[in-house]
Amino acid sequence: MPAPLPAEALVDQVDPAKAEWLRANIVVDGPVAGGLSFDFPADFYEQKLILLGESHGVAAPQVLDLELLTHLNARIDLTDYLAEVDPVQGAMLNRYLETGDETALDRVFDYWSESGAQWGNAAFEAKVRGVRALNLTLPAERRVRFLGIDAIQDWPLFAQWIGEQGGTADASALVAAAVDRANPEPLADLALAAVASLPAQTPETVRLTGVLRDLRAKAGREATIFNTYSRAVTSGELGDRPAYGLWGVYHVMQSGVNGTQPFAARVKASDLPAARAMNSIIVLSLDSWVQIPAPTPQGLQRMRLNMLNIDGPYVMVQGAATLRAASAPDRITLFNPRDDGSPLAGGDFMNIRSSMQRFALDEPTAPIDSYVQYVGVFRGSDWAPPRD
Repeated sequence: MPAPLPAEALVDQVDPAKAEWLRANIVVDGPVAGGLSFDFPADFYEQKLILLGESHGVAAPQVLDLELLTHLNARIDLTDYLAEVDPVQGAMLNRYLETGDETALDRVFDYWSESGAQWGNAAFEAKVRGVRALNLTLPAERRVRFLGIDAIQDWPLFAQWIGEQGGTADASALVAAAVDRANPEPLADLALAAVASLPAQTPETVRLTGVLRDLRAKAGREATIFNTYSRAVTSGELGDRPAYGLWGVYHVMQSGVNGTQPFAARVKASDLPAARAMNSIIVLSLDSWVQIPAPTPQGLQRMRLNMLNIDGPYVMVQGAATLRAASAPDRITLFNPRDDGSPLAGGDFMNIRSSMQRFALDEPTAPIDSYVQYVGVFRGSDWAPPRD
């Protein structure tokens, strides 16, 4: 572990007026284990893109994610889950949703478990199972599907999927080419040839082709995510339908962070319909445990830690004490900080200081809704444990 933040960085006082304001503007509340109530304003349901941002490795955001998805499906018939997975992983997850094929679910999660990704956890798996259970109660036109828009993660799975669709892909060559991250052209050319070998083109393969062309052009991950979402909208695969998904906090920020443009900031600066109809939500942790994969001499170990909450010692969020005062133990609570008369200032709940990684807002004094529209906190959550 890195050194904790210096003592002066951990000083934070409750602002009673701000805490009272937050308590008067709660839009989601309920036990950390589930059973949430929703009270969003009407304009929340008019958005084309709704993004929930979290720090991976904790159970509570997965609970919120499934319940918010279920709420949106019931309220506005939302069916498109915009996932932080690549198009092939999304296709495999959809196979599980449609058929209950456990091998498809295992294949996606095994990669994350073996590679050390925090997505390889039982809470995320339980959420996917929850989506299938939801779908089994719904007519076909209301069933949720995963729309994978991220860069390719698992090249052996890519090759396997191409073969299952009737195409040809050399898994060994793809894995070998993927080693040279600075020179992605050979890898992209191999992968594009594999997609071209498929007997039929589908919306998924069109999306996949775009991801691979971005890889060849060295577009970068955030550009790839944005480009893939944009293509899904403009091609008609997603079109004018609303989409929702859970992402890491960085991706849902609507203005610059660390001198870079996250996915949501790129959407906001675009001419897509969601540029003027997007809500970002972030949820922050207090009194909670997180899963951290760590390499050790004995191999990868997944540690259960309670030192990475937003009130120190390794992470400090401006206004953490006020969020604690406005919330209750063992609950998930989301606030609407934007109404007229709000005492909240630019940077409240958004300025994050960490001794583990840099996270600096390009506009640290900008109003909260320059970055997000809703802020939440969960307290007393367990970690998202590794899969058995």
